[in-house]
Amino acid sequence: MAKKIKKESVFQLIAMVLTVCAFLAAAYAVSRMIIGKNSNGTDTTTYSRQTVQAPSLLFEGKDYQMRDNMEIILVMGVDDYESIGDNGSYINSSQADVLYVFAIDHANKTYQAIQLNRETMTGVKQITGAGTEDVEMMQLCLAHSFGRNDKERCRNTVDAVSGLIFNVPIDHYISLNLSSIAILNEQVGGVTVTIPAGMDTLDPSFVEGASVRLDDDQAESFIRARMELENDTNEFRMQRQQIFLNAWKQQAGDKMNADSGFALNLVLALSDYMVSDMTANALTDFANQLSEYEDLGTLYTQGETLRAGKDRPFSEYYVDEADLERKVIILFYEEAEKQTES
Repeated sequence: MAKKIKKESVFQLIAMVLTVCAFLAAAYAVSRMIIGKNSNGTDTTTYSRQTVQAPSLLFEGKDYQMRDNMEIILVMGVDDYESIGDNGSYINSSQADVLYVFAIDHANKTYQAIQLNRETMTGVKQITGAGTEDVEMMQLCLAHSFGRNDKERCRNTVDAVSGLIFNVPIDHYISLNLSSIAILNEQVGGVTVTIPAGMDTLDPSFVEGASVRLDDDQAESFIRARMELENDTNEFRMQRQQIFLNAWKQQAGDKMNADSGFALNLVLALSDYMVSDMTANALTDFANQLSEYEDLGTLYTQGETLRAGKDRPFSEYYVDEADLERKVIILFYEEAEKQTES
């Protein structure tokens, strides 16, 4: 858990924290400022997976295999203000509201992400005190509700996401909770966003097209509000999350250029609200590599939402599996070489 990381390790975390916030493009500036090149002047571009390899895929009549030197990281935004810790219970109310899977291609020095809808219906392990693990169809976000501690909940979410994306192995996870929203907003002096339609009932200043510098409470409302709005879909909330993140990225870049201590202060402020399985050395190597990589953008799933009503207590999002498989191939795979007959 990040709260156990000592101050001397903070410098090694800076680029990764920006990654967690889906701001991988900022890693270049951070790693140059804090870490720089490897001591021998060369870049490390080889990644060796310790977990099981992804299965090959047959799609539209062609065979695909995972590209070499791929590293895959799940980033989660969790709807708790504090770490639940080890509370002795296998079931809790914690949910993963924001879900990004990052594909790091070390061979081609690129990275790309896919944003997943929290309401996606998929197989989730229900962990019980008796040690049983029954897989049930439910919203993807609920995977984080099962586990005795933060790391078990993160690992259960990793398993659910991996199953959803055709058993692609996820190498690492990292999560931030709700307290990080105000911190991110405060650190850049208030994120300035352009307000989309349908937000004025939430805040009188949220008029369509207006440019608003958000205070901390407004930042959380802008990102999280749903049931208070006429358009109460999770898709609209995901759109606002991306608006906020894009604006924060620009302002954070400006802050880093103007203040050499910005990144350090950001990490110190966020560290108590972050959970990850990545070591300080791994984060250091990762930051060094990303400083030279190209951002290929973010992909989004296609699907159908069945709204909550008489037949279902919560909205259910059913992903278009053909579209998802196509995007999984874009992110992680390449066409397999055909074997020649001897």
